[in-house]
Amino acid sequence: MATRKTFEKAIIEKCKNPKVNANGYFLNNSENLLDGINIDLFQEDLMSGSGNELKSKFNAIFSSSALAVNNFSIVKKHPSKFNCFDYSNFDNAQFERQFRTGLGGTPPNLDFTIENEEVVIAIESKYLEITTRKKAKFVDSYNKEKLNYLKDFWFKLTRDYTDYNSYLDVAQLIKHSIGLINYKRENPEKDIILVYLYWLPDNYKSFPNFVEHKKDLIEFENEIKKNEDLKFISTTYNEFWKSYNNSIFSEHFDKMKKRYKIEI
Repeated sequence: MATRKTFEKAIIEKCKNPKVNANGYFLNNSENLLDGINIDLFQEDLMSGSGNELKSKFNAIFSSSALAVNNFSIVKKHPSKFNCFDYSNFDNAQFERQFRTGLGGTPPNLDFTIENEEVVIAIESKYLEITTRKKAKFVDSYNKEKLNYLKDFWFKLTRDYTDYNSYLDVAQLIKHSIGLINYKRENPEKDIILVYLYWLPDNYKSFPNFVEHKKDLIEFENEIKKNEDLKFISTTYNEFWKSYNNSIFSEHFDKMKKRYKIEI
């Protein structure tokens, strides 16, 4: 089984950028951005998030945060012109947004969120995280007494997935879902969509990591789609880029493909 380091090294070799050091890092944040992306579009959001991504991780050629920023900064620049899952006229776009569950503590950051009067579309983006297994953990406060606004479905889901070890970060997706459901309590008129957007190399079938991740994702989708509170959608970056071939964003997403659509 290939390790994450294997994929990091492959991406470093593929990029062939003289500004990237031997460990895969640019000297500063701006060097890791696509042409046309200004740091002002995301700096405040990332600095206010809990991940501290801009301090070091963002500079890596294989940075998950940089992938999301490079892809969605154009959307934040023109939210009202963006169409997503048949919704448009967005008036709010934000990186690293948090939706609190009511339990206290720090909720996980969602990579990118767009919103209008009808819908909140929350996007969890993944790059190389899906090449490593992770165990699902939930603190004891995820119970009916503390989260009495949740349907029994969600408590069963947390029980079923507790200690589940997979390439899909199931616990994070469940926690995002609960935060979004809590947000809908104050905004009942809005639809809620949680999007799982993930990267794959063109030859992903050659690597068990990506194949097993897909199996884990299908299994989770089959379960979470039984809920009545929000819509869950999964898609790859390649599929996402294809869907905007004839839009005003297509030129930007062509740049994304040149940078990120690779064979390892």
